[in-house]
Amino acid sequence: MVKKKQAQQPSRVLIFVEGDTDEVFFKSLIDYYVSVSSSKLLPYDVCNLKGVTRYSSKLLAKLKNEYLPTAQTGGYRIKTVCCSYDTDVFEVRQPQIVKWDAIGKSVKRMGIDEFIRIGVKSSIEDWILDDLQGVCSFLRLKQVPPTLSKGMNGYQKLQELYKKARRTYKKGYETKELINALDMSVIRNIRQDVLAPLEEALGVVIQ
Repeated sequence: MVKKKQAQQPSRVLIFVEGDTDEVFFKSLIDYYVSVSSSKLLPYDVCNLKGVTRYSSKLLAKLKNEYLPTAQTGGYRIKTVCCSYDTDVFEVRQPQIVKWDAIGKSVKRMGIDEFIRIGVKSSIEDWILDDLQGVCSFLRLKQVPPTLSKGMNGYQKLQELYKKARRTYKKGYETKELINALDMSVIRNIRQDVLAPLEEALGVVIQ
């Protein structure tokens, strides 16, 4: 009876991100989905954990003590938990810094149907640079460089572009104007395979 009652309740998607820049990016991405999807998206929340290691120390506690009680009071159920994370930390450190399989099992034991992961390779700055034309337009750079040879990673390459515009790139909520200026369709088309589980969970339909 409990499962049947839960199945009849409205569903919601909970998206965990690891930092401020990721929070800004994914909120902008979902705004794009809302604007182009031919079907209405499921309601969602974006939760910023403020650090990738907090997936191990905070995620389950926030589910148990905050999100699930709020869902019960609100008369809806959390259908999907999605975890977004930059892959760079897993490329340079031991891969077991977060035990995803254990977290996924714990999430499902809480009665949540689906646990999915979105690996942002290698960092959110790399995804931002997918729309290089949009970044250069935002910075009012007259020429779009054919390649970005300087910089070991997306963050350093963005820093270099900002230097060309005599500005300083800063991570976090200060990226909002930049991210809002991007063409999300360009980024989505490049990262579609990685984003597919999130789009399915939200009910995104793009013709």
